[in-house]
Amino acid sequence: MTTRFSSVLKSEVETPALCLNADALERNIARMAAFLADKPAGLRPHAKTHKCPTIAWKQLEAGAIGITCAKLGEAEVMARAGIKDILIANQIIGGAKIARLLALASETRVITAVEDAAQAAQLSEAACARGLRLRTIIEVDVGMGRCGVLPGESALALARQIAQLPGLQFEGVMGYEGHAVMVVDPEERRRVAEASMAQLIETAELIRSSGLPVNIVSAGGTGTCEVSGCYPGVTELQCGSYATMDAKYRSVGIDYEPALTLVSTVISVRGSDHAVIDAGVKALSNDFGMPEVISPMGWVVARLSEEHGILERREGGEALHRGDRVELLPSHGCTTINLHDAYTVTRGDWVTALWPIAARGAVR
Repeated sequence: MTTRFSSVLKSEVETPALCLNADALERNIARMAAFLADKPAGLRPHAKTHKCPTIAWKQLEAGAIGITCAKLGEAEVMARAGIKDILIANQIIGGAKIARLLALASETRVITAVEDAAQAAQLSEAACARGLRLRTIIEVDVGMGRCGVLPGESALALARQIAQLPGLQFEGVMGYEGHAVMVVDPEERRRVAEASMAQLIETAELIRSSGLPVNIVSAGGTGTCEVSGCYPGVTELQCGSYATMDAKYRSVGIDYEPALTLVSTVISVRGSDHAVIDAGVKALSNDFGMPEVISPMGWVVARLSEEHGILERREGGEALHRGDRVELLPSHGCTTINLHDAYTVTRGDWVTALWPIAARGAVR
């Protein structure tokens, strides 16, 4: 349930507070929608970043065709919030999870990824027992070296096997060019992303040439959307981080607005060059490097422990004192958001609401 505020200043919130600038968030959502408005690809934004049904609904209201989730638990949270068209861009393995998936499929138009014939057969058998046809999409490894069947003939063979299974409905293919997303040089990023999209589209065409329909070709991340969103044959993008943004994406030139920050409090100082804040790795992830201090200027995060962040002053920075507020830009939004129960939502200087991060910790 969203909690609303009438007279709380952002400068007065109890810290550490994961703050979300609602105006910047909405501009980011509108910008991605406008980018895709005249293109064949639709947007199925990835909720693994924000994990928040309130934000997912804002994306849908702006024109998104559905929502992508990384985990079954995330999809269940989105379904409880009334979202009906959900792609789980991951492999669902094991009887307990398959039972949950089919319960979800009885209430929503869920799609699940498949990479193996034995996995597909197990899904089909369970779906038939429930009187369902489960929508499936083949995950194709287009360079990530993670999940997915190899492009070309291997994917075609799997598509033919799925088409013969009575409990499955073959919808298409997906491939994530994530290995290109963080390439710093824009031209090299484009080259790597285009090579991945070529493999995905060639695979889709091969499957079509065998007589099987391919309705969905799903791809795309925030860092490569300008490639995959314009690539002929791609039908939908799974971009996620564009909505909130983080320091890592900005370091490679992705210029959506930083809507997500963390407000902390200085709890200790030593001289004029050393300060300690009340936010460590339990409030800020560091898997993509240290978060950036955006206010006040002239300070950097030197290290993080569990509950403390150690700041060092650089030339030009003003001395900090106990009780001062420090605002930081997370280096990785996805993993930082998952540490918090709710967003402190702001407009201007004022807190306007708390939005629950309802899928926080939904890793099963």
